[in-house]
Amino acid sequence: MLFGREFSRKQVCVAGAGILCAALLIGGGAYAISHASWTGDSNAPAVSQSKDDEKQDMVLTLEVKADGWDADTSTPIIAHIEDADGEVDFYTAIAANKQVTVEIGESGTYSVTLIPPVNADGSTYKAASSKVKAGKDDKKTNGTVITLEKVDAGKLTKDDLTAIAKDVAAAVKKGDSTLTGDKGAAVAKKFEDNIKKNPNADADAVEKESEKAQETAKEDKSDAKTPETSDNKKNDSGSKNDSGNNGSGNKSDSKPSGGSGNSSSGSSSGGSSKKDDTTAHQHNWVAQTKTVHHDAQYKTVHHDAVTHQVWHDPVTEEHYICNQCGADITSDPWGHINNSLMNGGNCGSYHSIYVTVKQGYSETVTDEAAWDEQVLVSKAWDETVTTGYKCSSCGATK
Repeated sequence: MLFGREFSRKQVCVAGAGILCAALLIGGGAYAISHASWTGDSNAPAVSQSKDDEKQDMVLTLEVKADGWDADTSTPIIAHIEDADGEVDFYTAIAANKQVTVEIGESGTYSVTLIPPVNADGSTYKAASSKVKAGKDDKKTNGTVITLEKVDAGKLTKDDLTAIAKDVAAAVKKGDSTLTGDKGAAVAKKFEDNIKKNPNADADAVEKESEKAQETAKEDKSDAKTPETSDNKKNDSGSKNDSGNNGSGNKSDSKPSGGSGNSSSGSSSGGSSKKDDTTAHQHNWVAQTKTVHHDAQYKTVHHDAVTHQVWHDPVTEEHYICNQCGADITSDPWGHINNSLMNGGNCGSYHSIYVTVKQGYSETVTDEAAWDEQVLVSKAWDETVTTGYKCSSCGATK
């Protein structure tokens, strides 16, 4: 009995099956809609972006990796940011080895060309550039990574180093608030100091370009572009504490309206801003060194002997020769004659001649013997060699 009517068992089964199918269809549709909302696989037409969306505060998110760069002793990197139409054309100073954002205004793809930093030892990096697409600052987007190739100080010429100083001077002319005023002058001075530490640098030329840059930085630039750079700290919770808003704990993808809700480190501050109270650990790499001793270097110089020649005259002796038999009777001439007469011979006289018993000769006399001298080529010296790097905070090594 159902709703006052009596149904057969077959009718009840058919009705139940129909109700079950309807429930499955409704439930399946709900699941499909719910599933599409987190997978992005929905077949629903995409919502077009409005012009207002396009003009929301967009940012360029990037990370420049520079091995050996030090936040305390190296210069910043100067990024030249341009769009295809030339409406956006400015320079900004950023840090290396951390993800940073640069407020850019409108969406689009921008050309980012880097003036490489100069380290305290006078080394630098090869210039690099990349195309970077602007997006919303949602704290979750991985930025474009640009890796700089290091150039040791000894491989740089004076022209290379002077060119960097000239690039910095040109950058200051179109610099944002990170390159104007005292901050801009400090950046130019830092470049000058580090470049001049390179023994190949033309100190006068570099100083000349630096002075121009510092003077330009301190000029009144009321129209200077202020799309500030900031550390882009990722927040897995999806929220941030925006000190410029009346409330707190806003979602990271929410945007303040009317410009008055910008964070306290926005364009009103004119400086770098920190957009998250939670600071990710940044390694402060400190060079680890050892001293290598180099012995003095010598070479052997041979000095020949000093000599002169002495002539020795021939040595002669007087000899007696028998006139009759021709015998040499020097040892006993009269004994020879007597012996001849006693034996019926006729030897009765002799004559004398001079015989050379030793030939004359030349003798080499040594005044000073040959000798070898050890001559110093280079003095002994100690060299400081970098063996690696260690983080001063956490002790990590590389």
